[in-house]
Amino acid sequence: MTNCNRRAFLAAGGGVALMLSAGFHVRPAFSAKPVKAAVIFSVANPGNAAGWDEGSYRGVRKLIDEHGWDVTVAEAVPFPRLADTAANYAESGYDVVIFTSSGHIGAWNEVSPKYPKTLFAMMSVVNALPKAANALAFSIDIYGYGVMGGMAAALASKSGTIAAVGGAPVPGLITWMSGIIEGAKSARSDIEVLTAFSGDWSNVPRAREVTAMQIERGADIIVMNAGGSTRGVLDAVETAGVQCIGYATDVYAESEKSVLTSVLMNIPSWYEALALAVDEGRTEARIENYGPDTFTLADMHGKLDGAVETTLRDTIGRYQRGELTVAVVAHDVK
Repeated sequence: MTNCNRRAFLAAGGGVALMLSAGFHVRPAFSAKPVKAAVIFSVANPGNAAGWDEGSYRGVRKLIDEHGWDVTVAEAVPFPRLADTAANYAESGYDVVIFTSSGHIGAWNEVSPKYPKTLFAMMSVVNALPKAANALAFSIDIYGYGVMGGMAAALASKSGTIAAVGGAPVPGLITWMSGIIEGAKSARSDIEVLTAFSGDWSNVPRAREVTAMQIERGADIIVMNAGGSTRGVLDAVETAGVQCIGYATDVYAESEKSVLTSVLMNIPSWYEALALAVDEGRTEARIENYGPDTFTLADMHGKLDGAVETTLRDTIGRYQRGELTVAVVAHDVK
């Protein structure tokens, strides 16, 4: 990227733009040129953000390393600048623009109809498409995902109180927390579930403070989704000597002492599906959904009594196979 173009993208996005190139690859099927794509993140340094954004970044690497895509990554783009950033890429001739958060849905809906020659892909939780033929989504059952985390936390808890701690209260996160509440209650009727938001995805001290408050209220298992402020959650958990459950990717290496397990999503597989759809020309407007059967509980490294872990994994397995039903309830979480 030239300095001129770099300044243009920074002006549009208010974030950091980084060009990632793939080496000698070609775009299969219908072009000698690699697919030119832009990926928009609202966190800085997504490859080290722990959780959802790190999973998406691994997906970006798959586009580059395995499919030869020519990818530009925009980091730390604030929500008010999302639409302008995406429009800038479309006007600059990008084939694909990728949004990475349910907090990006407004921009996705706004920009897609205006640039019909660009494919706009959403890699997050959605239940409706923009009014455009060039919009494609790879979405998950975030409620079901929350159910699994809630079940694990409830069955692992000794105090009878757990907490869900998140970053910004975007729609997907609220639905996730609702799933945690109902999943926990389905596994253990006497469980108390606390919820809290730090307010954004990058304020480590605030995430630490909010988490500590939930621990003071009795929570001994924290189910977290804090993005770039995950370190704050981990600091509070480590200090208090309690346990946490990671989000999207395996965060055990971040705190071997305090991470009980993580509920894994395999986000890179969504990027694989996008690459195949583009390569094969299957870019019609649609939402591809990934359910609980695609999620996995990571290793617990012997942190639970064997009988407790067996019960926990059996309960989650029955839910994934549809043998155990959990009510869908929208909670007014705060």
